[in-house]
Amino acid sequence: MSALAAIAGADVRAAVHAVAAARRESKLKLAFVSMSIALLWIAGFALSKAGFTALDRLGVGLLGNTDLSLVELLIPRVLSVFALVLFILLVLSNALVAHATLYRSRQVAMLLTTPTTFRTVVLSRLAGIAAFSSWSSAYLGSPAVLAYGLVRHAPWSFYPVAMALFVPFVVIPAALGTLVAMVLVRVVPRLPRAALATGTIVLLVAAFAFFRAQVRDPKFREVADLSATLRLTAQADSPLLPSFWLANGVVAGSHGALGEATYGFLLLLANAMFLAWVVGEAAQRLFHPGWSGLAGADRSVRRTARPRGDPLSLLLLPLRGPARWLTVKDIRLFLREPAQWSQFLIFFGTLLLYVAGMRSGPRGFATALWQSWITLLNSVASLLVLATLTTRFVFPLVSLEGRRFWILGQAPLSRRLLVAQKFWLSVAFSALITLGLAGLSAYRLRLALVPLAYSLFTVLTASLALSGLAVGLGSLFPNFVEESPSRIVSGLGGTLTFILSAVYVVLVAGAESFVLHWHRFGTHVAGARAFPWAVVLAVAFNLAITIPTTLLPLVLGSRNLERLEV
Repeated sequence: MSALAAIAGADVRAAVHAVAAARRESKLKLAFVSMSIALLWIAGFALSKAGFTALDRLGVGLLGNTDLSLVELLIPRVLSVFALVLFILLVLSNALVAHATLYRSRQVAMLLTTPTTFRTVVLSRLAGIAAFSSWSSAYLGSPAVLAYGLVRHAPWSFYPVAMALFVPFVVIPAALGTLVAMVLVRVVPRLPRAALATGTIVLLVAAFAFFRAQVRDPKFREVADLSATLRLTAQADSPLLPSFWLANGVVAGSHGALGEATYGFLLLLANAMFLAWVVGEAAQRLFHPGWSGLAGADRSVRRTARPRGDPLSLLLLPLRGPARWLTVKDIRLFLREPAQWSQFLIFFGTLLLYVAGMRSGPRGFATALWQSWITLLNSVASLLVLATLTTRFVFPLVSLEGRRFWILGQAPLSRRLLVAQKFWLSVAFSALITLGLAGLSAYRLRLALVPLAYSLFTVLTASLALSGLAVGLGSLFPNFVEESPSRIVSGLGGTLTFILSAVYVVLVAGAESFVLHWHRFGTHVAGARAFPWAVVLAVAFNLAITIPTTLLPLVLGSRNLERLEV
């Protein structure tokens, strides 16, 4: 047996044991998480099917031809754009996961002590990197693919073809992300900090300029003009892009054209295998020097405490007692790990570019309606990103204390204070960013006072609720054995946190929609004078779900930590 096959077999057995270990979890928690996952998938399928069906009916009405559907005209181009965006995001995600997997993993350090080549070590991690980065895409994309096949009456072969196309497609960004990670680890430590900062600023300015150039032409009129949109989406239809091969293969499979779909699959497979070979060759030359340099840099970091006058300590001077130094510790640990803050910058940086590029458009009923919908969608996008980041970064905070948690137990510090400190730290950061995005969005859209105030109120209460959920459930289901934040989050506790956060976002978004669209829909039922009462009702509903969502997990998590013997 080859070394690569032996490592793969060990990984499979470890995965089987991890699944079997779930039986020791609470039956109630397992049932709730399983039901929530199933309901979320069913909801995605229902929404996708309703959307494709509506496009089908709209196409018949606009085109006057029952044989030609609007789905057939739009889906290939939309699918190409979606696949291209997914491809770019997967490259970034895989680069971050590869950095944590290859350079921060104890398992890799152990493999380096065995008589295996660096090529084998990196390739043995490549499948795990691809699976860990793309499983959510498969979960969220499968209901849409199934709905598309049912609406278009695709043959049964369409579904295995779509699955087969997806596998080599996700290997390509995994290989590219791994290459990026190895190159950066090898090159970046040698560059001076001034050059790194300058290069980062130049890249951000270039990305912003490119983004503005693509969206500089939108004109919001009473009649929609899709020509600019069609020109923009046409850029994704390049036969040199893996995203185009995937989209073209999926569309061909829905028509039963197995020859064309097979051609797309073989293109993806050949490029995936070639890039995997490139990763192996690059690992022989780049991996070990980068790994050794990073390990040496970690050991050379001075362990002495910083003076009390350093900038971070002075910035947190209003905090008193142990909470101040716990906050300093959490911030420094976050900033020292590029895989942590880089994900944070990618998510909110993308939202910031989008919001900064918006235009208000002319006045009128259509634009007022557009403002309301865009405000709602901006709030939902910001809150979903916040739910993702609180689950990803805040939920593991208690668990990351690790096996050193007993030190905190010996200190003159109550565990209830520990939970409160992490909660308010999360609230401060999340509220600062989400309120800034909401305020910038309102400024760009020129919102009226009431919609502006309610959108700010929504993101503020959501910062409290999502932080309370993440910290509380992280304290209720701690994992002091695992040291990787991504693997802590991937457990049942992290899954439960994200599901409950998504449910909360849907509820508060419904209340915000009730306020934003009252003048266009509610006035026909209750009249314009009832609008203040509608706002009061929405605020009461928001508080009614925010207060228990914030406090209940915190109370349960604090009690669990106080009873915990570590």
